[in-house]
Amino acid sequence: MTLSALEELEQKYSEIVDLMPAKFDSHKFILVLAQRYQRAYVRALNEYAGNNQPFQTVHGIIAKKLKQHEDLVKHIDNKTSKNIFRLDSDAAIWEKVKK
Repeated sequence: MTLSALEELEQKYSEIVDLMPAKFDSHKFILVLAQRYQRAYVRALNEYAGNNQPFQTVHGIIAKKLKQHEDLVKHIDNKTSKNIFRLDSDAAIWEKVKK
């Protein structure tokens, strides 16, 4: 069975979290994930191309899936930061879970 693009990206979360500082926001996580796995990221966007806001939709799903990885990160707060379009928007703040 073929993985969806979002499932493929989710398999890379541990790797990306390892690259992050002790505390980071969703926007930074998504940017690094998208840079390292451009093909899967573009496929994920394409899966939601019919949506009026495919970037916002995909980014929201990525952040929600990250929250499910309690073995990797803990959600500690929310703040405003620059999104992929360099616009201010809300983002979750994460802290790495110590291994």
